[in-house]
Amino acid sequence: MVGGGFALFAAARSDLTELFAAMGVLGFGVGGFSAAMPGAILAVTPKSETSSAMSFNYVVRSVGYSLGSAIGGLILTAGTGPGHLFPDDSAYTTAALVGIGAMAITTLTSLALARRRSSETNP
Repeated sequence: MVGGGFALFAAARSDLTELFAAMGVLGFGVGGFSAAMPGAILAVTPKSETSSAMSFNYVVRSVGYSLGSAIGGLILTAGTGPGHLFPDDSAYTTAALVGIGAMAITTLTSLALARRRSSETNP
């Protein structure tokens, strides 16, 4: 969902309705991920370690959000020309494409780790 929201933002943002749609898809994706992650963590974590696992998830999520915000800000700042108040249109596209790349790397890493975990538990 998040990758799709980034793709929608990269491709279609000439109209306010398109921007609302992209932000809605992004918000739904991030909200869904944030809501589902505790359940996924609790399903695979021993009961004696749930509090530390949830705390670790919170720290990693906070660092990820901060890093993503910093990278997005850096891209948009680099795309703001001298004497201009707002970034060029290409800076927004670049930021969305970087987001798509991050989602692709995250998805592939998650699938590889899930496959590895599956092969360890089912020899």
